[in-house]
Amino acid sequence: MKRTIWIRWMLSLVLVAAASWLATAYWFGRDIPDPSIQQRTLASSVLGEERTYFVHLPDSYARSPKQRYPVFYVLDGTSQSVHTANTAELMARIGAMPEAIVIGIPSGDARNRDYTPPGMRQDADDGSSGDGQADRFLGFLQRELIPQVEHEFRTAPSRTLVGNSRGGLLVMHAFIAQPSLFDAWIANSPALWRDDAAMVTRLDRFLRGHRDLQGRLFLSLGGDENPKMTAAYRKAIAVLRREAPPGLRWRASTTPGAVHDDNARKATPVALHWLHRLDSAASPSSSRGSPTPRR
Repeated sequence: MKRTIWIRWMLSLVLVAAASWLATAYWFGRDIPDPSIQQRTLASSVLGEERTYFVHLPDSYARSPKQRYPVFYVLDGTSQSVHTANTAELMARIGAMPEAIVIGIPSGDARNRDYTPPGMRQDADDGSSGDGQADRFLGFLQRELIPQVEHEFRTAPSRTLVGNSRGGLLVMHAFIAQPSLFDAWIANSPALWRDDAAMVTRLDRFLRGHRDLQGRLFLSLGGDENPKMTAAYRKAIAVLRREAPPGLRWRASTTPGAVHDDNARKATPVALHWLHRLDSAASPSSSRGSPTPRR
């Protein structure tokens, strides 16, 4: 019995060490011995610079040449796309969702510029900070990255935008500014507190003016995140409860015990499974998102 426990403990250490090495290698741009991860570079005329992106192909991609796959576009790709792709692969293996292509979009030094919506300061603590340029970044996604991915890979007509923290703020801005660009949006720990919760006000106005809106929106927050994040998140939930149109399927989930640094990793399986249940639901009435956040 003791020997079995010891073997399991050693195996856990090996798995943790391997995962840590993979994340470190990915962060610093080293080659990773995984043919399912491809690093690509796109010369963007919209942004006026070269942008790197990572392609995580599903396990069956090479051996199923006629199959097409939904695509998840993951912001902060260096830190967020690996765990998203790994979660999607595991859930596909157990039948909890279909296989998917995951596109990781690193932010690099342009994170504040690209992920901050216009009308908000890039640096919330600097009154002289310039406005965010999120619309320009969305133009890069719409006119360059998405067409490139759909040209190179066998994609299905299903696109999801995934973001965490300031990336979650960008997801909410994209939901409002470009509601037809994606079929679903996942905003983990969105920084809705910025500029006195201006995004919550924009969400309220947008929903009241778009009663025919269709789509799927998932929000999450760690149960142990700071009061500023929590207060703005709860305001957004109140807006969704009051103003969400009938065609919008949405869910707000609180992750027990999670903090800002680990909420996205813990909430991702919940988000992916929820989206799959909506896709596979037999009737419209059973596919509606719950308006009550999970505690």
